[in-house]
Amino acid sequence: MAKDPKATLGVLASTKIQQLLIALLFIAMGMMGFASASGAGSQLSRELSNMFGGDRELLLYILSALELLCGIFLIAQFFMKGIPAKFGKLALTIILVFWLALIVILDILTIDFGGFSGSDWFAWIEQVVLHLIVLASIVQLQK
Repeated sequence: MAKDPKATLGVLASTKIQQLLIALLFIAMGMMGFASASGAGSQLSRELSNMFGGDRELLLYILSALELLCGIFLIAQFFMKGIPAKFGKLALTIILVFWLALIVILDILTIDFGGFSGSDWFAWIEQVVLHLIVLASIVQLQK
């Protein structure tokens, strides 16, 4: 008896898998911020410090710690049943606020649309769409 390929692929769209993927994304983003000062958190901290002043490195460490902690809380819910649901909801709320700030700042406010050539538009569209796909997953998890 053959398995239905749609049923097998449907597992990837489950909320548990989405939560796991978002958790892994944020753990990786947090680690990248601490290890190499690169990635989306680094770009966000640079732009925030340019906009409002302040210590870019301190902001990077704060953002990286938040990313890492939120990812750990989301993944810990799989393995530890004693974690209150409030922590998961708080982690998802922080992730949502972080991701919205990332989209607004990195994809809209800091872009010089006048200097775009043809291929720059496609690279920007790709980045925005990828960010929106992650945002859709985060919003879906909050339901």
